[in-house]
Amino acid sequence: MMRAGGKFGIAGGPPQVDFAAVMDHVRGVIAAIAPADSQERFEGLGVRVIRAAGRFVSAREIEADGQRIRARRFVVATGSSPGAPPLSGLDSVPWFTNETIFDNRELPEHLIIIGGGPIGMEMAQAHRRLGARVTIVEKFTALGKDDPELTGVVLEALRDEGVEILDGADIHTVSGEAGRIRITLEQAGKARTFEGSHLLVAAGRLANVAGLGLEEAGIDFSARGITVDHRLRTTNKRVFAIGDVTGGLQFTHVASYHAGVVLKNALFRLPARADHSAVPWVTYTDPELAHVGLTEAQACDEQGRKKYGAVRVLRWPFADNDRARAERRTDGLAKVIVCRRGRVLGASLVGAGAGELIQPWVLAVGGKLSIGDMANMIAAYPTRSEINKRVAGSFYTARLFSATTRRLVRALALLG
Repeated sequence: MMRAGGKFGIAGGPPQVDFAAVMDHVRGVIAAIAPADSQERFEGLGVRVIRAAGRFVSAREIEADGQRIRARRFVVATGSSPGAPPLSGLDSVPWFTNETIFDNRELPEHLIIIGGGPIGMEMAQAHRRLGARVTIVEKFTALGKDDPELTGVVLEALRDEGVEILDGADIHTVSGEAGRIRITLEQAGKARTFEGSHLLVAAGRLANVAGLGLEEAGIDFSARGITVDHRLRTTNKRVFAIGDVTGGLQFTHVASYHAGVVLKNALFRLPARADHSAVPWVTYTDPELAHVGLTEAQACDEQGRKKYGAVRVLRWPFADNDRARAERRTDGLAKVIVCRRGRVLGASLVGAGAGELIQPWVLAVGGKLSIGDMANMIAAYPTRSEINKRVAGSFYTARLFSATTRRLVRALALLG
């Protein structure tokens, strides 16, 4: 904001960054959140907490801290850990993960990031704004799981800020030492070598399944995670698994949702099923990137056409929103996928506050609402929420200004 103040008539300039103080802020926020997950809180709720690794010793028993515990139901919620790609030389140099990088108190001179997914992009922009030179190395396509029409806006913004993004880069070797890490890669048939001061590996996460004794309990699993059914039951019906360890969508809000499904099944014996069709995800870059439901590619592929027939793609630019204009944050787009009858199948947004703007579309996709429900929403003026209303209303634009509608209006006018 300090750097961009000039467009509002406010003289700004590069901020003076105390990198260690920034990291103190991050750690302070983490510490403030921690009590919600603390041992003391759960013991206060009547939960017995054992600080030890646990493993199954039979289909109905686990062992932890020398104690055997027999239970009617179990829940495995061991999460995931950052993965490391099999790169030659990676084990010979120091590197960060998204979990350890916040312990760093020294501004990297040149941060190299392996992985162009959401975590890599978020960390790249943050460090670039704090003053580091940043290079992202991505083997395939940066932000490749999202709609390319929208990811293009994010990638352009990061490149404009000075982040170097190397798509389609195949790393051959990693070498060097602390402060001088060398990457040798091939991109578009050309070899390239460059050095950085620090390395962050953000190349996905792996389910924590090792050492749990899952075989002893008759629970099927793979390197991807534990196999579960729609009720989140494992192949041992006494055992449920939730969150990242199931190998699905790796978001905190998905684990929380899974917990609710398991409570209904395990405690109240209700046949609740997990439905992931309306799970949103957000990439917290600036601009933000948010999505829920089907993408355009999914709705228009063979399976999508067979299920939904012809679909319509609705678009509305942030540039046509008065709030965005006032704040000079006009880079962005709302994109909504609807079936022929107007049912909302999916939505994607890129722009300032996209992570908040996606929420009504989560309700629309999950509740199988029509685009008319969204178009009838009264949005406060001036807010970015009007973008949602306007993109929904565009579904009716062609019909509203059609020759048939004009003839109807003229006929009604004759009645006085």
